[in-house]
Amino acid sequence: MVNYSELKQRYGPYQFYALCLIVLIFTAYLAFSLGHKFSSEQQTHLKQLNSSSESLRIENAALSQQVNVMSVELQIAKTTQDKLTDTIEQALAREASLRKELTFYQQVMAPELSATGLAIDGFAIEKTLSEHFYRLKLVLLQQDKIKATLNGSLHIVLHGSENGQPTTYTLANLIEQGAPIKFRFKYFQMLEQEFTLPADFLVEKVVISADVYKYKRKLGELNKTFDWRLSSSE
Repeated sequence: MVNYSELKQRYGPYQFYALCLIVLIFTAYLAFSLGHKFSSEQQTHLKQLNSSSESLRIENAALSQQVNVMSVELQIAKTTQDKLTDTIEQALAREASLRKELTFYQQVMAPELSATGLAIDGFAIEKTLSEHFYRLKLVLLQQDKIKATLNGSLHIVLHGSENGQPTTYTLANLIEQGAPIKFRFKYFQMLEQEFTLPADFLVEKVVISADVYKYKRKLGELNKTFDWRLSSSE
């Protein structure tokens, strides 16, 4: 342990106090230097924290803006989807209503379609370049409720007059093969048949009938009458 009295007697009071003053000044300098260094480090660290905080604040503001924009876009997309869903539902309801109306009118205007599932959609008679030689065209349609294959034979009769007398001819008797026109199809079928008319026979109407089958089970009978009207072959 340092004996301050011996040091004071040994070096004298002035030297002793001078040494103590030097020690105090050096200690104060060290304390001030360490404090200043620590303060500088703290200031630097504080500036870094402030800079990081500002960067985070800017980034957070940008992210918040993006979230707001995405929220608006999501709301617009949801509104558009809801409107589209409503439009689709209205269209489906309209389609169902039109199907009901179509079924009703088919039953009223074309009862044979409801009974047999078969209808004649196209009928045309064309005159060829040969004298008294004609071409018959038919388009057969299937009712959408019946998905199976339909088959049968068409019996076609021409009604008119010959030499001033009512006369009828079957198409089978006017064609070379002399056989009925057979059909077998699903959805639709186009048929053509050429035939020759007697020179003095004037046709007034064409009556088409058929027994309609679904496989081997008879669905019903088709009967349709058309006026004799020639159409262009072009």
